[in-house]
Amino acid sequence: MRMRSLGSLTLVVILGSMGQLMASTITFDDLSGGSIPNGYGGLNWSNFYSLNGDTYGLSGYQNGVVSHSNVVYNAYGDPAAVSGSPFTFNSAYFTAAWNDRLNIEAIGYLAGTAIYDTTFVVNTSGPTLETFNWSNIDEVYFRSSGGVNHGYNGGGEHFAMDNFTINGSPAAVPEPASLIVWFVLGGGGIAMSRLRKRKAA
Repeated sequence: MRMRSLGSLTLVVILGSMGQLMASTITFDDLSGGSIPNGYGGLNWSNFYSLNGDTYGLSGYQNGVVSHSNVVYNAYGDPAAVSGSPFTFNSAYFTAAWNDRLNIEAIGYLAGTAIYDTTFVVNTSGPTLETFNWSNIDEVYFRSSGGVNHGYNGGGEHFAMDNFTINGSPAAVPEPASLIVWFVLGGGGIAMSRLRKRKAA
């Protein structure tokens, strides 16, 4: 009975902590504005700038804040990219800054080869969570286009992004199934050892 309990407890602990161990959400809230420096969050950033959405004024930038108070955006409405050692791009929140029904195309690359490609539509009224779960890529490229101006005091094909969530390099992180098996068997082995000692006594 105690052996079962120990094994179950080990499994629950591993499953509960695995997401925290592997996932990382970049909120941008410790930035002070301007271009995002390379190395921030362990990644390189091309044409992404940060701003305080809470104080920016009525716009998609303000409406797009998920974790207060910063968002990042593609400067001049031009394409922007995030790159680094191979990682899994899990998700991010997107909001159009000025144009409703703005199209955003996201492309995932590995060593210069496009592995994933998707296009989604966002509005200025609030953030949309887009889930990707793109594994083993070293770059995500974003380009936006189209849409109809909402009527705010500004224009362009800019988008706001917040709470960019990734996992680390697949090569550096053990597979979840392997971790579970290792810890459960390890916990079971400990329990068996204790049971043998008790019988010997």
